[in-house]
This record gives sequence, C-alpha cells and structure tokens, in this order.
Amino acid sequence: MRVLMPGLLAFAIAATLGACGSGSEKKAPPAVSAQQRGVLDTVDSLQAASRRGDGQQICTEIFTTRLARSIEAASKTTCAKEVKEKLFSPQAELALGRDVQFKGGRAVATVREQTGKVSTLMLVQQAGAWRIDAVKPGPNPSS
Repeated sequence: MRVLMPGLLAFAIAATLGACGSGSEKKAPPAVSAQQRGVLDTVDSLQAASRRGDGQQICTEIFTTRLARSIEAASKTTCAKEVKEKLFSPQAELALGRDVQFKGGRAVATVREQTGKVSTLMLVQQAGAWRIDAVKPGPNPSS
C-alpha cells in the first residue's frame, strides 16, 4: 500500500486561515494558535522545497523517518529521488483547510490541490516541529 499519493506530491501551498468580514462590519480574523502556526510552517516548508525540487529536505526535515522509509520501500528507490520526481511543481497550489484537528502530539489536516483533489495529512510533533507522517488520498474531484 502506498502511503504517499503521487497526485498530492505535485503541489505547492497557498494556506489561508483568516475569515472575512461582511457588510460594513470589519471582523478581525480568528487568532491562529501556536499549533496551527506550526502545521502551517510545515506546509510552507513543503511548498518551498517542492518548488525547488529539494527532495532531500522534504525526506529528512519535513517527512518523518517512517514516511520516508515507506516511500523508499514502495518506490524501490531513495525517498529524495522519488519525491523529487513526483513532487517538483513550481506553480502548483494547495489550500490547507481551516479545521486542523489536534490530539496530543498529532494533527490531522485536510488539503485541496489546485486540481480539486483532496487529501488528508497526518502529522506528528517531533522535537518541537510538525512533520508529515502519512498522506491519505481523498475522493477524486467530480468532472
């Protein structure tokens, strides 16, 4: 079973968590928690590394060791090579959902690619940073 979906690997991040005001009222966007900021930072790092085609950084600093090893086992090549071949996309975009869920040192976030594909990222907190531990593909978008 592949843990990492190739379609998800072709993206960059455009994360927004603010809310818009309506009418003449100006509402302040809800505050972003430190945990949410940490997940956003991980996704931003993934975007930057993806745009550069830096598979090594993705596999050693953004993915957990478990995910990197799973990619290697599934692809029969190094994680960095597989990720660089599948992830590099300088103009792709991904939106991070507002409903990031946290439980202890784990988080679940929903992402939508520019193609409309939805995936779920499972993240774990390691040494104060959030790392992607698994990716679960969602349903394909309707055409």
